[in-house]
Amino acid sequence: MDLQEMITRGRFIFSAAPGRLSVFELLDGRRSTEELAKSLRRHVNSIRRDLTTMENAGLIQLKSAKDGSSGAYEKVPLAKTIPLRYFRASPAPNLKARKLTEETNPPNRKPFNRSNPVPMPTEQDVLDICKNGEDQLYEFKAAGTEARKLAREACAMMNTKDGGIILYGVDDNGKITGADVTRQQLDQPLQNSIRNSISPAATVSLKSIKVMGNEVLVIIVPPWNRRDVYQFDERVLIRKGTSVFAAKSEELKKLHQGKTVI
Repeated sequence: MDLQEMITRGRFIFSAAPGRLSVFELLDGRRSTEELAKSLRRHVNSIRRDLTTMENAGLIQLKSAKDGSSGAYEKVPLAKTIPLRYFRASPAPNLKARKLTEETNPPNRKPFNRSNPVPMPTEQDVLDICKNGEDQLYEFKAAGTEARKLAREACAMMNTKDGGIILYGVDDNGKITGADVTRQQLDQPLQNSIRNSISPAATVSLKSIKVMGNEVLVIIVPPWNRRDVYQFDERVLIRKGTSVFAAKSEELKKLHQGKTVI
């Protein structure tokens, strides 16, 4: 089991029973089940059920006593390296809710007729996004993906109401492998590809975030401005769900009228 899989399993079992995380936190290979129950003021049978669930998930194990008998439970070696905050994340990313709040109550800002960009995700957000998979807003790209392919995805997002985010350094299945280049190294080829392939002129933001020790590059694509219809190599592209399509004639008509398609 790798680190990301362990975090996913932990989140699942801890979200189903929040008190279970308190049991996990106290496990050190010395406390007995009875001692855990006393410390947490819970019935011993309830503690046993939590321990069995965590053991079945591969998060904990029985530590053998010096006489060879089974001792108290302890975290498995990999679990010991994971900060508890990784297991306390919400079950779904909160970026959409945060975005809606920013649109509804923009501080000291005049109203405007377009959506705000999707906010820069936190480390916890990225983990949740990877757990839930790609959707209309989020696209995963493995390390080594050509800048031209990134620009094509970005162009399709630019013609949608909310834009989106491309996570570079994440496989299609949501596994975080990390980027193979730094933000500075990707910025120039990405911006050059956008400038040479997309018209009218377009811009994206490129940021970097550390997730479980891996650097993930975050390409934030702005929402459609309801004015420009963006083309990639003279073709209008639109992102629908997790795929990119050439706009149909009726969709082109709507876009040129300033009406959103997606």
